[in-house]
Amino acid sequence: MNQSPVESHRCGFLAVALSLILSFFGIQHSAQGQDASSKGKTIIVLDASGSMWGKVPGGVKIDIAKETVAKLVPSIDPDIELGLMAYGHRTKGDCGDIELLVPPGKNNRDAILAKTRSLIPTGKTPLCDAVMMAAEALKYEESKSTVILVSDGIETCGKDPAAVGDLLAAKGIDFVCHVVAFDIDKDKNAGLDALSSKTGGLYLEAKDAAGLWEALNKAVQASVKPVTALILAARNGAGELLDGVKFELFSGKESESPVHRGSGGKYRVTLEPGDYQIVGNFGANKAEGAVQVPAGETTNYELTFAATGLSAHASLTADGPVIENGLAWKVFSEPSSSAGRKAIAFSYDAEPIFQLAPGNYYLLGDYQDSKAEVAVEVVAGKAANAKVVFGSGRIIAQARMSENSDFLTKGMSWKLFAAEADSEGDRKMVAFTYDPKAELVVPAGKYLLRAGHKETGTQKEVEVVAGQNTEIVLTFGAGTVITHAIMAEGLEYAKGDIGWKLLSAPNEEGKRKRAAFGYKDSETFKVPSGVYLLTAKRGSATAELEVVVSAGETTEVTLNFNAGIWIGEGYMSEDSKEPATDDTGWKVFSQANEEGKRKQVAFSYRKARYYLPAGNYLARFDRGSARVEQEISIAPGETKTDRFVLNAAVVLLKGNESYASPLISVFRAEDENGKRLAFDYKNEKKVYLPTGKYIATYTHKSGGEKQTSKTPFTVEAGKFLEVPLN
Repeated sequence: MNQSPVESHRCGFLAVALSLILSFFGIQHSAQGQDASSKGKTIIVLDASGSMWGKVPGGVKIDIAKETVAKLVPSIDPDIELGLMAYGHRTKGDCGDIELLVPPGKNNRDAILAKTRSLIPTGKTPLCDAVMMAAEALKYEESKSTVILVSDGIETCGKDPAAVGDLLAAKGIDFVCHVVAFDIDKDKNAGLDALSSKTGGLYLEAKDAAGLWEALNKAVQASVKPVTALILAARNGAGELLDGVKFELFSGKESESPVHRGSGGKYRVTLEPGDYQIVGNFGANKAEGAVQVPAGETTNYELTFAATGLSAHASLTADGPVIENGLAWKVFSEPSSSAGRKAIAFSYDAEPIFQLAPGNYYLLGDYQDSKAEVAVEVVAGKAANAKVVFGSGRIIAQARMSENSDFLTKGMSWKLFAAEADSEGDRKMVAFTYDPKAELVVPAGKYLLRAGHKETGTQKEVEVVAGQNTEIVLTFGAGTVITHAIMAEGLEYAKGDIGWKLLSAPNEEGKRKRAAFGYKDSETFKVPSGVYLLTAKRGSATAELEVVVSAGETTEVTLNFNAGIWIGEGYMSEDSKEPATDDTGWKVFSQANEEGKRKQVAFSYRKARYYLPAGNYLARFDRGSARVEQEISIAPGETKTDRFVLNAAVVLLKGNESYASPLISVFRAEDENGKRLAFDYKNEKKVYLPTGKYIATYTHKSGGEKQTSKTPFTVEAGKFLEVPLN
């Protein structure tokens, strides 16, 4: 009788499992000392997801992270092999946006700093896959290696940090993952602390710039200094790692209480050098041994058990083909109704084999957006096999702008909701993807599928049949608007400092809703067909135009600002060679209305460069108590510079630094009891004054008595003047 590949695989497994069950219970000791001078390799995994634009004390998180790395990396021993990885830095909504920016090496510090400076937070937080990829780049199954994860958020791509920690600890020779939680509360970290603890790493919290420096520095130092560590492993007779083993570590022969406890297939712990007793429990089986742990070395110790195997496979329907990839498995000792249950084993293999002690278990299969769980009994001496049936089907969906256009190949978002809304009218989201062509595997039933592309969207009700593909094509009925702007007729397209808005047709109250916006020189808006108002703004210059959008068509629009660029330069005197910029202010006003009032249309400090609609204006230049105003004009497309002269000078009023309670005041000579032009409660004051005569009063305490003096002085345009005050 011929056997299928799947049946042959299972028969082979039965033979292996029975062989394992018949193997003798035993202990294997493999203590491997590590050279204390060997520091291994380290990769820093940096979070560059969109949330890194958030602020903490000290500034924006991504800026703080860049500054911290720039400060830390040059101080690290150049002989240490260091690398850099980032995630979420290129595309939105992409769980695969992970990149090894700089491979581990010794002479790469400048490259690490350059790549760090170039990061722009954009997307999601696939931190589990990033840590796994970093570990694989370090060849963590072959040599000592460390990953330092810096993240300001939890995993957003469906992976379990604790399970990843188990996997890395189980397969790594001497692998450690330190976690720096940047602005994350420990009670909300969704297993990040388990990722570090299961691999023997540090979990460090940082709330601000100083905290991030301290935490990252501590993680780096921990990764490069020699440590005393013990790695305990449990294997079956075939040398495969076992899950669910409980370890106890005792100090000396007479110790009654364990100094450390751990569980899993592999357990790593840092400890004091010395002699230790090891006890391992796997179901009803027990193994013991002794080990000596030298200072500054990593020692490996293995226990060997006989165990019963559980194999598993899955399909969409009971008689459907076995799923060959994309599966995730977890084994629990409690049913799904148990609160806070934890997985005791996991796998990402299509047909995994779990080595488990005899007992009752619950096997959970996870395939895309479908989950199913079955109860399994593992009996000593008998290999077990479990099949999970998801009862699911596949939705394959594509979208286009119109009936005759091609399918869209980028910029798509798909969301699948439950068909029935709850009591508040909300629908539960079942699945989502940002792939241009959506492929969603979900349980059989009715759903609402929504598609989005930039500013437009559409939806359709769908029904999924178990084991079948449901193919859907959605049409947006939308068109495209491409925008450009010019400063005047005949000029090239304007570049920089442009803001765009696309507004819907007015409602009954005359109000418009914003349909799209952007800040690029040329924007591409895809919106439902209709009539819109397109507006553009560049400084004080604005333009608008009504646009008709037709389904499947592209409308290219150019708005004319009918404006120019005006530049103001201010000088202290006619002879001044360099413009004055410090402590200066500029304002531009419109022409006066019938009531003689002017509207301010632009302002800035230090420098004046404005986009102004063609016309006449009043410009004002201020520096301290000096001011000048003059009429200006600008023509369409013109770039014009006007010179402003204050006829003023810089005056430094200097009193005696030893005097207490000082007050310096400045008045015009002809109005010394009138309006005060400047004052300061210091013994020195710098002022900007127009040409003319002035009086400075200087009040202070000397010898406990209050004294006041008056000092007249004359200001000449452009000449610095120092005035001593008595």
